[in-house]
Amino acid sequence: MYCTPADLEKLLAPETLGQLADDGPDGPAPETVLLEAIEQADREIDAYLGVARAVPLEPAPAIVANLSAKIAVYNLYRRRPHLEAGEWAGEYQRALKLLERIAEGRLSLGGGEGPAGPLEPHAMAVISRPPHFGDRRLRRF
Repeated sequence: MYCTPADLEKLLAPETLGQLADDGPDGPAPETVLLEAIEQADREIDAYLGVARAVPLEPAPAIVANLSAKIAVYNLYRRRPHLEAGEWAGEYQRALKLLERIAEGRLSLGGGEGPAGPLEPHAMAVISRPPHFGDRRLRRF
């Protein structure tokens, strides 16, 4: 796992986290619900990053642990459609964009893994008017 339930407690108040994870006496234990939300987040992260590198990441970079926690919180909110996800929907979208950039090689996880340089050579195209003074005219000076 890239994050732990303790990481989720850093993002949400314990009362809110408890409400999102508690399915009542007939449901699974809140700890089980938290772990499932984290596992879902980790699978989503692996789906993105597995394109460019071996997954699961061992050890997990701090940014991946942070993304896992944010996606897990969003997953908990999705379990409760009557609750407004608010800022967490935006955090989820930002996390996905970040994962896309990492998978494309435009953002590094650090640690020296992955491509060392740019994925493709860079070139610059220049379009301009024909010169006023060609080579023949300039040679006379």
